[in-house]
Amino acid sequence: MSNLLHPGLMLLSGSLLLLVLPDKWIKAVMPAAALCAFVAVFTLREGDGMFLQLLPQLRMQFLAVDRLSWAFVLIFAIGAVLAGLFACHTKNKFEAAAETAYAGSAMGVVLAGDWITMILFWEVMAIASWLVVISSRTEAASKAGFRYLLMHMLGGNLLLVGIVLKVSGGSFDITCLAGREDAAYWLMLAGTAVNAAIPPLHAWMPDAYPESTLGGTVYLGTYTTKVGIYTLIRLFAGAELLLYFGVFMALFGALMALLENDLRRLLSYHIISQLGYMVVSLALGTELGVDGAVAHVFGNILYKGTLFMCAGVIIAATGKRKITEMGGLARKLPVTAVCMGIASLAICGFPLFSGFVSKGLIMNAIAESGRPLTEILMLIASVGTLLSVGLKLNYFVFFAEPREAEQAEAEKFARMTGAARPADEARTERRAAGTSSRALTAPPGIVPRNMCAAMLLGAMGCVVTGIFPQIMQGMTPFLSDGHPYTVDHITQYLELFAAAATAFVMYLSHMAPHEGITLDADWLYRKPLNVTVAAISSACEAGFSLVGRWAAAVTQKANQLICKAQGAPRGLEEDDVLQKPAGKLVALNFVMWMVITGGVFALMFCI
Repeated sequence: MSNLLHPGLMLLSGSLLLLVLPDKWIKAVMPAAALCAFVAVFTLREGDGMFLQLLPQLRMQFLAVDRLSWAFVLIFAIGAVLAGLFACHTKNKFEAAAETAYAGSAMGVVLAGDWITMILFWEVMAIASWLVVISSRTEAASKAGFRYLLMHMLGGNLLLVGIVLKVSGGSFDITCLAGREDAAYWLMLAGTAVNAAIPPLHAWMPDAYPESTLGGTVYLGTYTTKVGIYTLIRLFAGAELLLYFGVFMALFGALMALLENDLRRLLSYHIISQLGYMVVSLALGTELGVDGAVAHVFGNILYKGTLFMCAGVIIAATGKRKITEMGGLARKLPVTAVCMGIASLAICGFPLFSGFVSKGLIMNAIAESGRPLTEILMLIASVGTLLSVGLKLNYFVFFAEPREAEQAEAEKFARMTGAARPADEARTERRAAGTSSRALTAPPGIVPRNMCAAMLLGAMGCVVTGIFPQIMQGMTPFLSDGHPYTVDHITQYLELFAAAATAFVMYLSHMAPHEGITLDADWLYRKPLNVTVAAISSACEAGFSLVGRWAAAVTQKANQLICKAQGAPRGLEEDDVLQKPAGKLVALNFVMWMVITGGVFALMFCI
């Protein structure tokens, strides 16, 4: 059955409108486009389609609806409404257009019915999300955005090569690859692993997310990784290898969040932890496991989106990002404190909140699979979540005494001992941390009403879906009958929370956040990436020289455009080793895309 109401295309159309309309229309168009997409979701029926016949042998299917794709597109539409309302006060139409296109392309991936359409929307999503990352136009955002672009260029290219292998074999429709461990299987799994932030391919997330604008971070926390989870469910459900990665993700993310001091970076690490729950659940391959993963995606968008929105309100009100610079904010921001508390209880899996429902389904699926060790390790990860978000974050941000006096004494002592840092160094650190006025969407102390409204809606969603679990369970693909509110499950989590809270109180002095993180877990991402990029750039020099001046001009222009899009200061490309080969790598990627896609079309004509 044909259906022209494609939610993703509606949002992409909205992004084009944002580019051509005056700035004053941003506040109306962003939430309106999201609402239209949300309404359009309910017009979709299983079996609906939208087609474009390119060749007799090639038909692009932009819309292919089944229970799984419908569930994800509904989740994404809800996320678009909340994020669009939160970010609609921006004055930058290019940021607003990129955010709207980002949400639309993510829906396009979910609704794609063939490999070609899927990779098309996948790459549009990568470019749009990169533009969202660099939208704050700070030096830190520029560098983090370029590393983000490189990683997702890698993931997209791996996925593309795997898709080409499938298409060349005559397979156009998207099908599950579990049990077919050929070259395409491993290439597409590696490409998807980048988006799903599976270690060691995860570090782009805590690197890039905190450097975007306040509204951009909410969008980033909603789509890229969840598209990765959707792809894993669609293609690799039941792959046992993913089970081990998922357990590691849940534990690793919680540990890193416990050590972190930057507010948004802490929440970014917790995305990795919560993704671990989803990966473990889908790796089980059972109907209950898939339902648990989908339900957790829904719950994650609600409570994680609310946490990022609360963090945005705090940063907008105070101009500060580090937990060590906060304290006693419950008196100044009581509504934010309540919303943050609700979202924290939800992510911890406390009864009567959304996280309890989805985690209950996941734990039931693990128990049914007969994996007691996995169950124990996931409970340990839940303790880490409670300590880092439920207790540490809320206590030291809202209830602990402000540490301003302590900081003043430290600065006084530094001046007396001659250990004060030069002004230039201090300014450099502030720029690197992304705390310049351009990184904020409003002056400190002024919080737009739309941000507070979106935050309240997100918190209400966490409560409603927790009290009425049938809402979350009703949108899962298999409608499994696993019930989270069992006596054993409630008792287990309450005992866990009581033990963790007791430990937190007993070791409160050791729980205080510190200025710097003590575990350099991103070394594999930072150091080898620089070396690899430099090596590829040098290797491409000969190839570019073969095609002469035209290629040199193209690469130079590409480098200029990248630096301009990043809002890079003059001379930045000489300061960062990753900036120098920017044009070369992007141009190379463009040429590779043209060659591969041209080869595919030539193959279609020859068949």
